[in-house]
Amino acid sequence: MVLFQAIAVREHWVYYSMQSNLLNQLVKLSESDMYPFHMPGHKRQSMHELSVTKYDITEIDGFDNLYAPEGLLQQCMERAATVYGSRKALLGVNGSTGNLLAAISAAFHPGDVVLVARNCHKAVYHALELRQLKPKFIYPETEDALCVCKGLMGREVQTWLSAYEATEEGREHPVAGMILTSPTYEGFVSQINEIAALLHERNAVLIVDEAHGAHFGFHEAFPVSAVKEGADLVIQSLHKTLPAMTQTSLLHIATNRVCASRVEKYFSMYQTSSPSYILMSSMEQCIAVLEHEAKEVFSCYARLLEDFYHKMRKLSVLKVLPGEGRDPGKIIISVPKGDSAHCLYELLREKYHLQPEMCGLRHVLMMTSVFDTQEGFERLKSALLEIDEEWKNAALGQRKKLCPEGKDKTNGNQAEEPDGFDRIRNIRTVQCMMPAKTEGEETEFVCFAASAGRISTEYLYLYPPGIPYVIPGEEVPEELPPILMILQEKGYRLLGNQQKEGLFVLKKGK
Repeated sequence: MVLFQAIAVREHWVYYSMQSNLLNQLVKLSESDMYPFHMPGHKRQSMHELSVTKYDITEIDGFDNLYAPEGLLQQCMERAATVYGSRKALLGVNGSTGNLLAAISAAFHPGDVVLVARNCHKAVYHALELRQLKPKFIYPETEDALCVCKGLMGREVQTWLSAYEATEEGREHPVAGMILTSPTYEGFVSQINEIAALLHERNAVLIVDEAHGAHFGFHEAFPVSAVKEGADLVIQSLHKTLPAMTQTSLLHIATNRVCASRVEKYFSMYQTSSPSYILMSSMEQCIAVLEHEAKEVFSCYARLLEDFYHKMRKLSVLKVLPGEGRDPGKIIISVPKGDSAHCLYELLREKYHLQPEMCGLRHVLMMTSVFDTQEGFERLKSALLEIDEEWKNAALGQRKKLCPEGKDKTNGNQAEEPDGFDRIRNIRTVQCMMPAKTEGEETEFVCFAASAGRISTEYLYLYPPGIPYVIPGEEVPEELPPILMILQEKGYRLLGNQQKEGLFVLKKGK
């Protein structure tokens, strides 16, 4: 009877698998010629032919325990720490989101004043709220042509610290540490060494979200990792730029400024109590590649990138942002003012079967990794050169007709785009109360047009990259609502708010 029941269950499993739309779509994608210029870094190349469920286990004898490692997992952590040069490396299965929450919780105490780069990922803001920290925001300079943040320079942090320390608040409540993102989503790198020195002079901690830089330090073509630059806690997403499965991340304890046992305590809180051994084996495989094949695969990767950037000098209408001074693996293709980045994005997808990572306000981002192939790069080069030639021979109004039918989301209002988007880089929010203090307050919903000057009780951001335009407790700047309406008109999806046409704010009189 038990045998027959097992056979019946297996038959139902096969049947429901066949009915799974998500699974069918994944299979369809894997069998197509759509090339992945996006995460994860393994680029859908199989490192081991396996049937996932055959290897999906829990903590059983002989397989160690992630939160009390003594065997296989402990060895894997030690190997990761050795490869990157940290004191200790923790294997995260809840992505860099979980590791950021753990690092911030371990490094700071409720009420601490923390300097935060305003272009940090939403997980940082969630940690600030959960731990009731007092953030002080510093705005990085912007790459004006793209309206994206660049890396932070040491002089910027020095200027901010000096100004803050000259105030009464600064004297009474010194900065406990800083959180910044380096590299940014677009590959811009901060001066970690200088910033770390400034903070350590003040006995403060530096946490670096290096989610997009797990490949740093393995070849001279790429920047040095924050682990080697003086940061105290460093978070890396293996899956973003290396051959590892989605959700895999490392939390490096790089110095002794934060108690390791405290980091481990919060690490276990923000991870699932049932960590996936398949994900952890994926991390181990990735580390093995770094141990034994780094020189070969990174040399090949660097050559492919060098050739790509050299060939892209031929472009006349489209522009590829040079890789010097940032991560060259992030390929940024910008369109002229008035042209549609959505159009370029959809052309690459629909006509050339190249899936970009994301469509920005004025650019398209293609993410590459050590597992990208020469064929993939050749297809991208050919596509961009062909599109560039077509756009060069067409007037601005005619280029719109080259976009796949129904895919251009500018609604014919391309002339509005530059003026609206240009103002984004100058927006500065005013913090009226700590994010956690908005919890439980009376709120009301207002449309974007009526939100200026009101105090938001929710987050509002584009995803990716997940950098909030406004967070709970901040006053909505006058310049922001018109831009939000333009973004919606252009087809960009605003996340974080509960309603699409506006947001919740503190009720007047509160």
